[in-house]
Amino acid sequence: MNIVINQYHNSVGGNKLVKQLYEQYAKKLLSYTINRYSVNEDDAWTLVYKTIYRIAEVYDKYSFENEQKQSGFVFKTHINYLRNYFRDNKTFESKNFEVELNDKYFHVKEEVPAKENLQLKILQRELDQLEEWERILLLMRGQGMPYSDISKFVNKPEKQLKVYYARLKKQLLIRVNDALTRLNELNHGKR
Repeated sequence: MNIVINQYHNSVGGNKLVKQLYEQYAKKLLSYTINRYSVNEDDAWTLVYKTIYRIAEVYDKYSFENEQKQSGFVFKTHINYLRNYFRDNKTFESKNFEVELNDKYFHVKEEVPAKENLQLKILQRELDQLEEWERILLLMRGQGMPYSDISKFVNKPEKQLKVYYARLKKQLLIRVNDALTRLNELNHGKR
């Protein structure tokens, strides 16, 4: 593994960028991965290194308005590697547990039709309208992450994040409920 990393590291374009990314993000990403996702330390380091090397590989293809946007990009890349990790490392026991539950209760939950997923589409649309740091705040706080950790990713004062979170949550709830109300009114008006 070290040989592959060293070869990749040399092909990325030198030590400076990787070192800078490592110093800036490695501890934050490692702590987040271990504490929030219960990934063992070796796998967590592997995911952190993959993130850092990937960012270094594509760094010259992107420009960021500020450090906050760059941090959001790094965080999103790391989340994608975490998703891939969990997708690829499903255990045999978890698959059997799902089958056992389905057989035990004699029903399999059917796929929800697209019409019922309209609520999720509305929520996604409203989330897409938020600034990147706001989405990160909602996502990370929704997973129970402390404000002190979140402040490192969004570059906002920790003391203000609680207020930002409460306001964002309230605004999002109002906007989604308003959209659903309008949709219901349109549907009932057509009948």
